[in-house]
Amino acid sequence: MRQVFGAQHPRIVELRRLMGRRSSRSTTIVLEGPRTVGEALDAGHLPTAVVVPETAADDGAVVAIDDRLAGSCEWLVVRDHVFDKLAPSVTPQPMLALVPRPSSPLPPLGAKAVVLVLADVGDPGNVGTLIRAADAVAADAVVVAGGADPWGTKAIRSSAGSVLRVPIVQFSDITDAIDALRTAGVRVVGTDVAGGEPFDGGVLTSPVAIVLGSEPHGLDEGIGVDTWCSIAMPGRTESLNVAMAGTLLLFEARRG
Repeated sequence: MRQVFGAQHPRIVELRRLMGRRSSRSTTIVLEGPRTVGEALDAGHLPTAVVVPETAADDGAVVAIDDRLAGSCEWLVVRDHVFDKLAPSVTPQPMLALVPRPSSPLPPLGAKAVVLVLADVGDPGNVGTLIRAADAVAADAVVVAGGADPWGTKAIRSSAGSVLRVPIVQFSDITDAIDALRTAGVRVVGTDVAGGEPFDGGVLTSPVAIVLGSEPHGLDEGIGVDTWCSIAMPGRTESLNVAMAGTLLLFEARRG
């Protein structure tokens, strides 16, 4: 039987501080739920600490993760109300894991490469959904320059685990990201609401990197892409949600 910790235990106080102060500069991320933690283990990401609520300590999915870790990291069982205060979501899954922040270089990109580039996409739900779409088309990488942290709790949850399966490459500046992609032999296509070539007219033929801009402003015209594409909208709406647009573009790129 493991000890069950309360809110005042020094280690729990420390974990609450660590989890509450995370940012895009944090060296650790928080994963929620046995399924997500299991996918992290499959991808080679080993937690440094795992926290579970007392009433779920004997749950089959929780025990399975415990067996896989086999004492290789700190395992803490806490009172249910303590777990609820630690968890980042309102209805948390019965496991939290602290994992060192993953870092991926740009992988080798071949003739069929498809890369998604997010330039200042600010909503973490959109970021996670786009990473999930990239996973669905077997994209080679998702490049993130500014915007929401792809390793934030909401982005991870919205990605449904895809953030652990697709290489996430982070750049501090979109210009550096575009330069790296062009050096890798990939054509860089920017997206625009009104201008550019029709997205389904061959402009997204691989190897290609699709660049999406921020939700309210899109991409700066001087960003330095190789060409532009757009999605024709004969209806009365002016634009699509960035996650919806990005999904459509990714499937077109993979089709070509």
